[in-house]
Amino acid sequence: MTATAAGQSPAAGDPGGSPPAAGAGGPAAGGPGDKAEPPAAGGGGPDQSSDSSGGNTAEQPTSGPGAESYLATAALGVGTQRRGLLRDAVANVEGDMVGGDKFVVLLGGQKRKLRVLSPLIVERVRFAYCVPADLPDVRDALTRQRFLILRGAEGHGKSAMAVRLLLGACDGTLYHLDSDVDLASLAEQLENEGGTVEPGAGFLLDSPDDIARLGRETYDKVQGALSQAGAWLVVTVPEGELADGELLTGVRDLTTAPPPADVVRAHLRWRLGERAAERLLGRDDVRDVVDELLGAAPACRQAGDLAAALCEQYDLDGRIDPDRLREHRARWEAEDFEIWAESLPDAATRSFALALAVLNGCPQEDIAQAARSLRGRLEDDGPYVRAPGPDGRVTRSKDLFEMPRRRLLRRLRAQEQDRPGGEPGRVLEYRDPDYARRVVLHAWTQYEIQGEILDWLEELVVHPAEQVRVYAAVSGLGVLATASYGYVERRVLKPWARGESAWRRMAVAYALTVAGEDAWVREKAAELVNGWYADESPWGRATAARVLGLGLWPERAVEEIARLFKVVDATVAVAAGCALADLVAFEPDRAGSVLAMLRARAGEHRSGRAAVLAFLIVAAQVVVETKDLEDVDQGARVPEWPTLLHLAHRRHELRDPFVRLWRAALHEPDFHDEAEQVVGNWAKLAERDSELREMFRLMVGAIADGDVRAGRVLRMCADSWIHPDRIVPLPLTAGIVHATLDAIDLERV
Repeated sequence: MTATAAGQSPAAGDPGGSPPAAGAGGPAAGGPGDKAEPPAAGGGGPDQSSDSSGGNTAEQPTSGPGAESYLATAALGVGTQRRGLLRDAVANVEGDMVGGDKFVVLLGGQKRKLRVLSPLIVERVRFAYCVPADLPDVRDALTRQRFLILRGAEGHGKSAMAVRLLLGACDGTLYHLDSDVDLASLAEQLENEGGTVEPGAGFLLDSPDDIARLGRETYDKVQGALSQAGAWLVVTVPEGELADGELLTGVRDLTTAPPPADVVRAHLRWRLGERAAERLLGRDDVRDVVDELLGAAPACRQAGDLAAALCEQYDLDGRIDPDRLREHRARWEAEDFEIWAESLPDAATRSFALALAVLNGCPQEDIAQAARSLRGRLEDDGPYVRAPGPDGRVTRSKDLFEMPRRRLLRRLRAQEQDRPGGEPGRVLEYRDPDYARRVVLHAWTQYEIQGEILDWLEELVVHPAEQVRVYAAVSGLGVLATASYGYVERRVLKPWARGESAWRRMAVAYALTVAGEDAWVREKAAELVNGWYADESPWGRATAARVLGLGLWPERAVEEIARLFKVVDATVAVAAGCALADLVAFEPDRAGSVLAMLRARAGEHRSGRAAVLAFLIVAAQVVVETKDLEDVDQGARVPEWPTLLHLAHRRHELRDPFVRLWRAALHEPDFHDEAEQVVGNWAKLAERDSELREMFRLMVGAIADGDVRAGRVLRMCADSWIHPDRIVPLPLTAGIVHATLDAIDLERV
C-alpha cells in the first residue's frame, strides 16, 4: 500500500468530499514524537505523535503497519484495559469509595457511592479496644434487632463500640454512611435493590443530621430492610437525642467510659508490644504528660490519638519528647490529617507521600521512581561545596539508604500488598484510601509548588506504563482540575489538548472526566470541549472525541462522535474510533446504538472509511472476561472474548449491522491490513477455545453467504494462518473457515 503525503487527499476521494480515512487530508499519521516519547494509538501502546509544523516530516503510511490505524487495531482488549484502569484510578480519587458502581444507596435523596469504613479505624478497634463490661448485652441486642442506636456523651467511645459490634456481627464489608443519610430512602434501596449489597454487610452512621425526626415507622422499615438484605446498621447519637419514646427499645446507653490512661495503655501494647509499653508507662515524665494532657474526663478519641503520637515518636526517634506531645495535643482540634501531613520531616518523605497519593495501588518500583523524580524537582539544587570525610571520600548529598521502606510506609500510614493475579512483586497503598486525594490537595494548597507538581505530572502522563499514565491523569491532574480549574485549564488542559502528544491529550480527557463531577467545572468543561470540537486543529478535535468517549455527556456522545467522521484526518478518525471503544467498554449495552450508527455512516461517501476504521477499532479493543459470563461453557477456554462477537452471537438484533460492517471492512482497500489484523487476532483466540471457534465459524458463514468478495478475503486470511512460513499456525480455526467457505461455494454451484 502506498503512502499519502501530508496535505494530500487519497486517490479514492475528491478534493471536496473525501471521507476521513486515516492519514487523509491533515497531518500524516505518525512523525517525530515529543521528547523520548515512543509511538501508540488509542491510549494502549506507545504514543504516536505528529509534527504539526508541516515541513521536513518523513512520509508515513496512512494505513497498514506503522500507521495510527494499525496501532489502534493491534492490541486486543486495550479499550477494556483502559476502562479497568480508569475505574481503579477514580476509586482513588473518590477516597474510600467503593470502586465501580455496584454498591449504591440513596443518601440525602440522591444516589452516591458507598464509602468503605477506613481500615485505620477498623485496625485500631480490632487490636486496641478497651472492652466495657456491658459489651455482651449490647452485642446481643444488635444480633436480635440488626438496627441498633448507641447513645452517650462525648468521649465515651460510641463510634469505637459501634465498629466493634459490627466486626462481631458482620462477615462482609463495613461501610461508613454520610451524616446526611435519608434513612427512609436507605430502607427503600435495601428493599428494592438488596442484591447490590452483599449479605453480611455492616453500616456505621455517626450522628445523623435528621436523627431527631426518626420515628418508629421509619425505624421498623429500616429494620425490616436490613433483615431482608442480611445487613446490619449501628447509629451513634449524642446524649439526650431521639424524640420518639417508642424507639427506646432499639437504644442502648453508654453510661461509663474507660479511663483515658487505659486507652493509652491498650494502644501502646498493640503498637509497641507488652514490654515496651510497660517500660514507657513506667517513666514518670511519660505518665505525667499523659495525665496532664488527658486528665480523668472521658476522652477515648483523644487518648487514642495521643497514644498514636507517642508510639510514632518512639518508633521513629527511639525517644519521647514531652514538649512535642504537648504541641501535638494543642493542635489536636485541627484535623489529625493536617498534623500528620505537616509532620513529615523532609523533601524525600514528602515526595514519596505525594507520589504514593497519585499512584496509590501501583507497583512499588513505579512509585519509587516517581518519588525520586519529584524529589529532584523540589530539593535545593543550588551550587555548594562538599568537603571530603575522614576517609578522604566525598559524602553523597542524598543518602539512598536513609530510611528503609518498612519504616517509611509506617510513617506514611501506608502498606504493601501482593500484586493481583499472582504476579510477582508488591504494590503500595495508603491504609486509609481517603489519604490519596487529601495528600494531593494538601501539597497543592499549602505549598508554593504548583508549577513543579504540574511539570512532574506532565512527565508521568507519558510514562511507559499505562497504569502510571492513567493514575497520574486521574488522581493527579483530575483532582487538581477540580480544586483549581482555572489555573489548570490555562496551564495544562488547553495546551495539551491542542498538542501533538496523544498521551497528553488522553490525560486531558481523563482529568475532565474526574473534574466534571463538579457541576460548575462540568459547565466550564463543556464550553472547552465544544471549542475543541469545532476547532480546525485535528488535535483539539481528537481530544474532544476522547472526552465524549469517556461518558461526560452520555446522552449525546454517539452522534457527536459520528459527526467527526467527516473530518479528513488520521488522528481524528482514530480518536473517534477509540472513543466509541471506550463507550462500549464502559457500557456494553451501548453496542447496539454504536453498531447501528456505524452501519449507517459506513454507507455514506464522506464518512464511510472512518466508520469502517472505527468498527475495526471497537472490534479490536473491547473484550469481555469469560469468567463473568453465566451462559458460557465451563470447559477449556481463553480468559477473554471479543465483545462484539459475543454480543452478536447472543443478541439477534445486532447480527445484521455486525455482519454488514465486517463485509465493509473486508472490502475497504485502505484498511485491509487492519481488517486482516483484527480477524487474525480473533482467530488466535478461537484456536484455543472450542465455543469461541463455533461463534467464529458462524460469523464467517454469515459474512461470506451472499458476499463472494468477502469470502475470498477470509479464505486468503485462513490460508495465511496455515502457511508453512508461519511460526505459530492456526490449523483448527483455518480448518473451520475453509470448511465453511467450501460449503457455501458448493451451495452456489
